[in-house]
Amino acid sequence: MDVIISREPEDLDLSQYSENIEELITNAASTCGKLYGVEKGEVSITLTNNEYIHKLNKEYRDIDRPTDVLSFAFADSEEPEIIQAEGEEEYEMLGDIIISVEKAEEQAKDFGHSLTREITFLTVHGMLHLLGYDHMEEEERKEMEEEQRYVMGHLGITRDGEADESMNIPLATAPGAAAKGKTVSMPDHSASYLNDCDENYKSGFVAVIGRPNVGKSTLINSLIGQKIAIMSDKPQTTRTRIMCVLTQNDAQMVFLDTPGIHKPVDKLGEYMVKAAEGTLQEVDAIVFVVDATEKFGPGEHYILERLKSTKRPVILAINKLDLIDKEAVLPIIINYNTKYEFAGIVPISAKAETNLSGLLDELKKYLPKGPKYYPDDMVTDQPERLIIAEMVREKVLHKTRDEVPHSIAVDVDEMKVRNNGDQYVRATIYVERDSQKGIIIGKKGALLKEIGAEARKDIEMLLGNKCFLDLWVKVLKDWRNRNKALKEFGFEMDRK
Repeated sequence: MDVIISREPEDLDLSQYSENIEELITNAASTCGKLYGVEKGEVSITLTNNEYIHKLNKEYRDIDRPTDVLSFAFADSEEPEIIQAEGEEEYEMLGDIIISVEKAEEQAKDFGHSLTREITFLTVHGMLHLLGYDHMEEEERKEMEEEQRYVMGHLGITRDGEADESMNIPLATAPGAAAKGKTVSMPDHSASYLNDCDENYKSGFVAVIGRPNVGKSTLINSLIGQKIAIMSDKPQTTRTRIMCVLTQNDAQMVFLDTPGIHKPVDKLGEYMVKAAEGTLQEVDAIVFVVDATEKFGPGEHYILERLKSTKRPVILAINKLDLIDKEAVLPIIINYNTKYEFAGIVPISAKAETNLSGLLDELKKYLPKGPKYYPDDMVTDQPERLIIAEMVREKVLHKTRDEVPHSIAVDVDEMKVRNNGDQYVRATIYVERDSQKGIIIGKKGALLKEIGAEARKDIEMLLGNKCFLDLWVKVLKDWRNRNKALKEFGFEMDRK
């Protein structure tokens, strides 16, 4: 892949950056070409500033502001222009990419990662556009995000932007067979993989399902050894499908922590149930978590009926073993065995971390052989902003108890690294009524301060850095039944 780099204006000064920006771009573009079967080709990449890319946006896209990257395909068609001289190999002219280094620097500071990561990501993003990927529609956006994650993983770029050769992961498909129409996070196991891993290595996707409040999020956090999913004694605290990755010497398991399956009472509830049930069709195995302290009831029956149509191996995890007598376990196992033909039954305590290795061993029996899909140090696909928002929401749930049970949404408005190296986070807590706003703020702001103090501890542990958390509370009436609000908070209401 020939990567031709120019500057506009020609005297654009890059000497102020410690990173070798042109080298980063060349490496990222060349890697994309190799991964997608266009090693014999050419791409032109222009490095510029906000003023010039603003001008291009206004001229070609009718957008009156600077953006980070623009892509212009060589030909106005879905396929790149192919040039072939007599007796020579085909040569593909991909097109032009324009990157604002100034904007990249701003965004790196806002997101709290390095310029290395931002420049590399923008190059990958631009290359994928030239290769035919887009993000105008929701499904296209999901696909492009997965492709971006896949290429960044292959480049070995960590969250901080440092390259690490040990992080390189094999291709999910053969070169030139980019997964158009497929979701890379749910790979087609019949694909042809490059055998970079041991031939006996296993990898796959596991859905963790169950009624609300049976301990699914606690189990996920205990398995991966890091707090990602929020925990509360209130039901239905998990609202989105959170992907968490556990990498071991012999297997990589990608767990999908789903919202609890329950009877929905509003549009948010409908989304949660669809998210949970939709996951069942996309995985290699399912862990059905039940509460050992609760009797089998309509909720469990409802879930088992839906499991019958999945044709996936189901492991029953009988949780909260630490809260019952050992003699009570066997009757629970016998009872569930009469209800469904489970691939395995494992009594556990997610909180006390009892017998989790037994659960993992049982799961590995049903995972297909395959490569690592994600870098060794990756534990989740969720953006830091979303995890931070969920951490704040968890503390609100803990502090307000039954007063504002599920009328809370949290949105992170701003994240940036200050000059002293500390992280600044500004987040808004949304409620549905004025009375709820008063409850969360508390007398003279006391409760809001407590919420902020506790959330800040978790955020600092997540980011590995000191954090100033700036919390605000706003009223958005009946937001759980408003599609626009739900979409703004990240809930994909059109999920099938």
